[in-house]
Amino acid sequence: MSKLVLSGDLGHFRVEMLVRILESIRINAEVSFDGPDKGQLYFVQGKIVGANTATDQGVNALSGIAGLKTGTFSVRLSEDPNRHPDLLQFPDNQSIFRHLHAMTGLNRPAPVRVPVPVPVPQLSKASAPTPASASDRASSARIPAVPAAGIPRAPATRTPGAGAGPSSRVPELTDKGRIALRSIQTNYALRGVQVEADTWRILGKVDGTSTLYQIGEAVNILGDRLMNVIEELQQQGYLRFSTFDPSTEHLKQTKFRIGEYMIAKGIITEVQLEAALRRQAELARKGRYMWLGEILVEMNYARPSQVQEAMAMQKRMQG
Repeated sequence: MSKLVLSGDLGHFRVEMLVRILESIRINAEVSFDGPDKGQLYFVQGKIVGANTATDQGVNALSGIAGLKTGTFSVRLSEDPNRHPDLLQFPDNQSIFRHLHAMTGLNRPAPVRVPVPVPVPQLSKASAPTPASASDRASSARIPAVPAAGIPRAPATRTPGAGAGPSSRVPELTDKGRIALRSIQTNYALRGVQVEADTWRILGKVDGTSTLYQIGEAVNILGDRLMNVIEELQQQGYLRFSTFDPSTEHLKQTKFRIGEYMIAKGIITEVQLEAALRRQAELARKGRYMWLGEILVEMNYARPSQVQEAMAMQKRMQG
């Protein structure tokens, strides 16, 4: 019989946590789950290569196993783990769980919430702006460089919302953050040592797809307290911000427009964009040409750093 190296209760371990521990020690192993539901996971050098339940194999079987919350598990060394083609196509475990999240929303802290716009007066046809096609083309043009700035943060008195502004950004672990988190998880698994500080509770929820608001809601740390912890983790080099953002991901499928991006981020409203486009068209008729970003700053609808962030995103998508 193969050697038993680890066992435990699923009431104290999430399956994802167990996967991260095995990934950190790059083990070839078979993990058996016993209880109301049964199944097996197979690892090669810490990466999931196979999964079985009584009724499924591969990704579908892993989807069922990853949701287990009761029962026990045992990890044994394996020289020839079972492999399934649909799991072998993923480059790493993080990609596998991102796929599961996309399929089922597994272990997501909260559903993505769509911000409800504040009701505004409807513009009549008589007062409608010039056709959007011409104005939108102007909004996607380059604007003069503004002073460099880091990732924008909410002012100290602002409470982040669920679907807009800084709280809609998506953090991801740096190499330093992954090493630190694995060390903590391994200590917990082997010695029962658990860290309850805000920084580590938040870091444990960073998966590269959840927004700051979703992470904060999952651990009940919101507002200024959340933003201060995020700033501390950034300064220490444990996390950075991904270019993936659920609130603006759809913009990658179409021509990037700065105005639409800033609405999606909650920086400006549709009414403010329309007013800025009207101002742009009015100035153009007088022979004065200004980029949309300049006008948004001039009308106090956006800060220079927010315009710079939109320009950086435009550059990444066009690149």
